[in-house]
Amino acid sequence: MTGLARAEDEEFVRSLGAGFTTHAEPGWDAVADGAVLQERGLALVRDGGAFVGVRPNAKPSTERGITMAVVETHPDGPRLGDLLARTMSGELPARVHAVVPLARVADAHRAVAEGGVRGRYVLEP
Repeated sequence: MTGLARAEDEEFVRSLGAGFTTHAEPGWDAVADGAVLQERGLALVRDGGAFVGVRPNAKPSTERGITMAVVETHPDGPRLGDLLARTMSGELPARVHAVVPLARVADAHRAVAEGGVRGRYVLEP
């Protein structure tokens, strides 16, 4: 498995157990598109490969024999609680971009929409 990311994210990607590259060149057997690249991510997959996206309403079309899948999420309080506990204990890695007060949620939303944010915003009540 190889992670495609910016050069400054190499240490984080490798800490997850993946190889690392900054070069997005076509010919990959499969692409798991967590960055919502959509068509740009699909263009990296070889004919007959696989593509997994995270936006159910934006499934890219294909005519190259690529297997398509979309990850959908559903609310699950107990499971989220378990994931939070495992993250807080350090068992699961997490990247926090910034902690902001709830009153600034609109600013955080705009920053995410503009792109380039590495990590997640944590909202404080």
